[in-house]
Amino acid sequence: MDAGDRGVELSEGDVFAGYRVERILGRGGMGLLYLAIEPGLERRVALKLIAPEAAADEVFARRFAEESRIAASIEHPNVVPIYAAGEEGGVPFIAMRYVSGSDLGARIHREGRLEPAATVALIAQVGNGLDAIHAVGLVHRDVKPANVLLGGTAGEEHAYITDFGVARNVATKSGLTQTGRFVGTLDYVAPEQIAGGGVDARADVYALGCLMFKLLTGEVPYPKDSEAARLYAHLNEPPPAPSLFAPQVPMALDDVVIRAMSKSPEDRYPSAGDLGRAALAALGGDRPELPERTVATGAAATRTSATVLADETQGGVETQRLEQGRTQGSGEKAEPSRRPPWAVALGGLAVVAAIVIGVLALGGGDGGSGESPDENRSPTTAENSAGGGAQQPKSEPKTLTESELVAKADKVCEESQSRYRAVRDLESEYSADVPYAEALARFARSRVQGLRGLTPPPQLADAYREYVEAQERVYATDKQALAAARKGDAAGVEVARDRRDAEDALREGLAREVGFTVCSTP
Repeated sequence: MDAGDRGVELSEGDVFAGYRVERILGRGGMGLLYLAIEPGLERRVALKLIAPEAAADEVFARRFAEESRIAASIEHPNVVPIYAAGEEGGVPFIAMRYVSGSDLGARIHREGRLEPAATVALIAQVGNGLDAIHAVGLVHRDVKPANVLLGGTAGEEHAYITDFGVARNVATKSGLTQTGRFVGTLDYVAPEQIAGGGVDARADVYALGCLMFKLLTGEVPYPKDSEAARLYAHLNEPPPAPSLFAPQVPMALDDVVIRAMSKSPEDRYPSAGDLGRAALAALGGDRPELPERTVATGAAATRTSATVLADETQGGVETQRLEQGRTQGSGEKAEPSRRPPWAVALGGLAVVAAIVIGVLALGGGDGGSGESPDENRSPTTAENSAGGGAQQPKSEPKTLTESELVAKADKVCEESQSRYRAVRDLESEYSADVPYAEALARFARSRVQGLRGLTPPPQLADAYREYVEAQERVYATDKQALAAARKGDAAGVEVARDRRDAEDALREGLAREVGFTVCSTP
């Protein structure tokens, strides 16, 4: 064993800081993880030491030690408990609970994707754990499947967020270390981390939204071939809807993921726990009982939202408002259409390549956030309590008059048809092409989403419900066509499109029965 300035490499039977090593468990970006026995108590622990290749980096070593001490103060059922943190022979280490199960990454590798109920249950737990981390002033910065450990039994998994090796509470703002190393994993990294802008707890909310997408679909949100393309997508492409990749995902969960992955932090959930509660409520067709709020403090605090004082309890993080911050308003915006791939290829990748080279080479800085305009916001209402954490009453949707229903529904259909006309000329050439099929599915999803948000008068309730159900069947055929296009199955695309034409004809007839004008046309 070598405990010099360059870190340590331990073997079975070695003793470090009194811990007897049994075997190595893994190697991460900053640390080596061992299974060891704690002296005196004879209990198994996970012993993490700074990695030899990182030990010579003074910034990494100092951050590792500082954050380990802070992390050791966290007591929460969804955060891996840390028993001890310190240095031995100049080498920082932490000793934490050993979770004998696997991690979420291994489970996804085995199963491909998770069912919505299982996904939401785990995301809610991870969200609560992240709230506890943010409450002590830390931003995790590397939320991903491998950093979620699973205990318990099948169907009753207990999730633990772990690996604070890249979390930090230091004053620098960019997503990079002082040595110019990028902090985070590209498939789950927030736009502001990429651009070197200010980072707070909402960067972890973005990553948790990416994780939720991964669990629901088995795919990362932006499965690009190159790092530059992935970074560009996080900076510029609209958040993807999981149901376009996994038809069994309810559209209500689409809305949760899309809001969590908003390009602007201001449009995301203010806390990771809010995201988890929104997902649980959406799966049950309800709204969260608790008002939205931030629990972050210190460097993790949201600068433009309310600040709270967090007290740990057995059930989670209870909050008390200290000052009233910005209240996010509600507003509906049409889901943006994705630019065709040839437009991205011409200009986008060249731009992001310059960003990536500049950020990684120069170490970021405190410059602009690099956020795109607010064009990806999901139509949601952020609920901030007015004071004292009091719950706000839920507002019932307005029941429309017959003329109001016709006007609003026809407007939804007009917007959808307008976006379709922008791409329909490509049908002959790209009818079995994935971007075209994806555009059609997105347009249909947007229409269903808009129509679902309208409450008809009692005399039209049954007819309107039948019409919306017909529109949902059209959307289902578009998703089938998209799935076939992704497999390169041209015949399957044609079959799905034939079904769509039949369903669309039925939809038009039902629209005329309700009294719609625009919605009753193709």
